[in-house]
Amino acid sequence: MKSVQQRFEESPFWQTLGLEYIHAEDGIAEIAFDYKKDLNNVVGTMHGGVFMSALDTVMGIATHTLGFKDVITIQLETRFLKPVTHGRVKGLARIISQTRSTTIVEGRLYDEEDELVGFATGTFKGSN
Repeated sequence: MKSVQQRFEESPFWQTLGLEYIHAEDGIAEIAFDYKKDLNNVVGTMHGGVFMSALDTVMGIATHTLGFKDVITIQLETRFLKPVTHGRVKGLARIISQTRSTTIVEGRLYDEEDELVGFATGTFKGSN
């Protein structure tokens, strides 16, 4: 079976966004990616869908570290705090609650200056 890192890195969506797997273990995960103008919205800042995709991805990775083979997002609530217009973005996630098959996860995005630019909470279902 492929590792969680391999499964994500081979995804065409992952590659389109330019995501980089940094670290994941024991209910925590970290990714990073570079801002690209190709990911802008109509006002010239990184599109909110990219924020949400990055958060969903890093939170899903955190859930995978608990040993689940497959993980699906049940619910995701996102807050946008600051636009991103340049530099490197870092995504961090941690499990805040877990049952046998579901997790509640918190994800955060930081800009190049280490300022919080967005965050989310989500519920994920894991299966084997």
